[in-house]
Amino acid sequence: MMKQTTLFFAILILITLGCRHKSDTSSSIETTIVKMDGELEAIEDSVKKANAFALQAQIKRVVTPKAQTQPVNAATGEDAADDPAIWYNEENPSESRILGTDKKSGLALYNLKGELVSFNPAGKVNNVDLRYNFKLANRSIAIAVASERISNGLVAFEVTADSLISLLDSPSLMDTTIIDDAYGCCMYYSRRKDTFYAFICGKNGNIQQIKITEKSGKVNTTVVRTITLSSQCEGMVADDEEGILYVAEEGKAIWKMSAEEDADNQMTMLANSDSTNVNITYDLEGLDIYYAGNNKGYLIGSVQGNFSYAIFEKEGDNRYLGNFIIKSNNSIDGVEETDGLTVTNMALGGDFPSGLLVVQDGFNTENGIDKPQNFKLIDWADIANQYETILNTSPQFMWWKH
Repeated sequence: MMKQTTLFFAILILITLGCRHKSDTSSSIETTIVKMDGELEAIEDSVKKANAFALQAQIKRVVTPKAQTQPVNAATGEDAADDPAIWYNEENPSESRILGTDKKSGLALYNLKGELVSFNPAGKVNNVDLRYNFKLANRSIAIAVASERISNGLVAFEVTADSLISLLDSPSLMDTTIIDDAYGCCMYYSRRKDTFYAFICGKNGNIQQIKITEKSGKVNTTVVRTITLSSQCEGMVADDEEGILYVAEEGKAIWKMSAEEDADNQMTMLANSDSTNVNITYDLEGLDIYYAGNNKGYLIGSVQGNFSYAIFEKEGDNRYLGNFIIKSNNSIDGVEETDGLTVTNMALGGDFPSGLLVVQDGFNTENGIDKPQNFKLIDWADIANQYETILNTSPQFMWWKH
């Protein structure tokens, strides 16, 4: 029965593709290709995987990886790598670092060649984000926070070029009646309040905003706000320039709302971020922002249903600019079913002079052989060259210093 079902879907996909000739800026589509929703990801479902590849073939903007990290320490075919973050080394940009979660065991630190620098066995760390200039014991540090699913809590680290130093003696626990599974995570720095925050979301769609402060030389956390979506969310990013929180509700759309702790929870859906857009096929996952200065920039989101990435303008009404995909460059394989992603506008030495996008790769292969998951590195200039309206380079705007 399973083979017959798979054959049926494959035939349906081929017939559908033969009948469609829509561009990647189309805003509506007849629902003829099967929408593969549900708990299983494509790594676990061959029909879902075939469907995603068929949909991906319609997207014409293509980039390739420039580097990749070594695989996480997990079994081949296991869904383990999840979400990255980039630490900018102001003293030596080419020695900047990539943080990558292994949701089976902890948090890794990689250099820009993809080599493992250090690993913190912090548990089932799912999503990670960081901010700069957090004051701790009379020092200014880069602080990273992450969701940890064993404890259903928040963990925190000091980030250096050599290590990830735990800042909490034990995870800061979430209320299980509100956050059922500490899943998504992002950080926010409020200029208005000169205060750092984390947002944690659960699989039940609830989000809590957590104030992060120093108390007696240690990190202190306090829940200050609860936000509710109607279904599961994970990918989130806060725009520190404009005080906006973006949330990807996996099976619906991308939402925007105020990131301030005393704001109401009124939210707006981004136009073309739902299934009325031919290129939005669920699930919606990782989100991040490329800052270009003067409140301009780009919001990037991973779209798992067609193994692609959607770009919206950061400013105004978040105009949709189109999707792109990441294919093999012959020595490094392409990218499929991305969970988390991260991007920076800062020049990171000669390999990434215009900035860097890092994405989780759900199907990592080497010479056609399946390997454990890893993270791929893409030169921002390669992405910008696929769009007429996107900046090839930014003015190296250090948003955390403004």
